[in-house]
Amino acid sequence: MMRKTFSLLLVSLLALTLLLSACSEKLALEPLDAKQNVKLKVLFWEEEYFYREYGNYFTMKYPNVEFEVISTAKLQQEMENSYEDYQEAMYKFIEENQPDILMLQPDQYEKLASEGKLYELDTIMKQEKFDTESFLPSVMQMLKDKGGGKTYGLTATFGAQVLYYNADLFQKNGVELPKNQMTWDQVLQLAQRFPTSGSDKDRIYGLKMQGMGGASDLVMNLGRTENLRWVDKEGKKVQFEAESWRKVYQLATNALKSGAIYQENRDMPQSGDTMESYMSRNPFTVGRAAMTVSSSWYMNEISRAKDQIKDFKPFQWGVVTAPVNPAEPNMTDNMYLNDIMSVNAKSANTRAAWEFVKFVNGPEMARMQSRQMSGSLPTRKEFIKDKENHDLSAFYLLTPKFTSYNSKEYPMPNSFYMTQNTVIDEQTKQFLDNKQSMEQTIANIQKQLQDGLDKGWQEDEAKKKKDKEKEAKK
Repeated sequence: MMRKTFSLLLVSLLALTLLLSACSEKLALEPLDAKQNVKLKVLFWEEEYFYREYGNYFTMKYPNVEFEVISTAKLQQEMENSYEDYQEAMYKFIEENQPDILMLQPDQYEKLASEGKLYELDTIMKQEKFDTESFLPSVMQMLKDKGGGKTYGLTATFGAQVLYYNADLFQKNGVELPKNQMTWDQVLQLAQRFPTSGSDKDRIYGLKMQGMGGASDLVMNLGRTENLRWVDKEGKKVQFEAESWRKVYQLATNALKSGAIYQENRDMPQSGDTMESYMSRNPFTVGRAAMTVSSSWYMNEISRAKDQIKDFKPFQWGVVTAPVNPAEPNMTDNMYLNDIMSVNAKSANTRAAWEFVKFVNGPEMARMQSRQMSGSLPTRKEFIKDKENHDLSAFYLLTPKFTSYNSKEYPMPNSFYMTQNTVIDEQTKQFLDNKQSMEQTIANIQKQLQDGLDKGWQEDEAKKKKDKEKEAKK
């Protein structure tokens, strides 16, 4: 009798499970009602940008959906003169506003997913047979890894730095083309194989660094690739005299001393500057540098040069991976996600919110984004291409690290970032002009950076104290 009762109970539970499963699947598959008005709150950078990139396209398909854009730009402005941790402020901002759709960075995505605040997408993607196979595997894996084994968001675009090269200059000078997974040492050696003779206006450079083009750009790029930090974990002691930094600095200054590296402090547009004069100052853009390290947006600048620069001479170019750490040749920290779209687990408009996330990350949007070439690249691999059919695999060839940002680890005062650039550039100039030895230069950099770090912390503490006194008087 007991066995029969247990069997009947088991059958009933199985039937109930199947019924609930069917109901759940039906609910998930139910299309968005085109007659029902829905208002979605979206956490995004800025309202106008949101509509231009996504909102206007989506409302053409679903005119019944209205958006309320909660701009994070306002929060960033409020944080400029605040000493509150930005990430903690962002989480409070999200909790207060409770958006249906969230645009997140990888570390924010990871934290909110672990706290159960994001809607899990694997089930609904499987039910709707949403195509995830054409996404870059590394991106989908990262989303799962940071989601604790589940997917809580999707990202339509990514960016990455690569090494651009001028194939015509390499051929003309009899130098073999760059290869994927080269180290900084190999890239700098390659740069030094190009002639350094000629006037400043006509000569060829082996390498053009992006940014302001000072010595600090090269030194910091080399150090970052080697996973080096300026300060210790407490943010109190500068580590420039460490052997690892000495090697990096020696490598950078040897290359700078050779004359193969282009240096100029006028990379940014000047007052009264024209687009032609700005673009013409970049020797790679005008065919006078063999290599440069830059992001995906730079393809647009090369393409626009023929229309912006008078007497522009086109050249054949290609890309390989940005320099790698020899200890991690298959990894890169040069790839980044522009945004991850997630659905709030508390949203009362889950269906509509998912439709938006699905639309933004669908193949139709990927096709449009690939045609615009706005600087970001689609995460759907089949659409990563340009009009001239360059091999762009270098942008996604390596496994990305997607290192999370943590302001509490290796903290530094805000003023220190400018200090390090100034100190490195000024002291390196003294060395290159043969006014001081390598040992003296490193010692000076160590001392001046430490003084700058100490001063920065003192200024921060004084500002905090003053802010607290103001708050107390209110």
